[in-house]
Amino acid sequence: MNTAFSFGQYPLRRSSQRGVVLFTALILLLILTMVGVMLARSESVEESISENYQDHQLAIQAAEATLRYAEVGLYNGTYSNFAANAGGLYTWQSGVQDAYQQFNLSSAPGSLIAYAGPPALPVAANPQFLIESLPSASVPGGSLTATQYGAPTPPVSVYRITAYSYGGDTNTTATLQEVDWQ
Repeated sequence: MNTAFSFGQYPLRRSSQRGVVLFTALILLLILTMVGVMLARSESVEESISENYQDHQLAIQAAEATLRYAEVGLYNGTYSNFAANAGGLYTWQSGVQDAYQQFNLSSAPGSLIAYAGPPALPVAANPQFLIESLPSASVPGGSLTATQYGAPTPPVSVYRITAYSYGGDTNTTATLQEVDWQ
């Protein structure tokens, strides 16, 4: 009996696998492609998030600088004409909408005061602010009436300063507010 095989003696038989390896390879290639696309997409989402965060931080810093600029002007007496009740200087009135709720960055020119301090801020548009004169109050720990230990504490002027700023583009804004007295 001859154990040697020859092609002429035995016909070639069809494989019983019928393309399973090809199918498996295509599925693995599809999975790897989907993983690659998901990684690229998450990378662009993370980049967008960090850009938005940077713009927001820039807007907050510009609003903070504007707030300090308004404080200095208030202490120097630059901003003292609240009688006109316009142009960024307003007097609080009971029953009337507060100025900081009424005005914002999209208000008509002249409704707010523009930041003009150094340095020029790297934002999409110049920050603006308004100052509201609130009713006088006593200093913390003081009294407006006479006490048994002496004269009453004189009232102080109270102001609410609201600063508005854009970030690196006009889609990002920040609003900061503080109450101050003199």
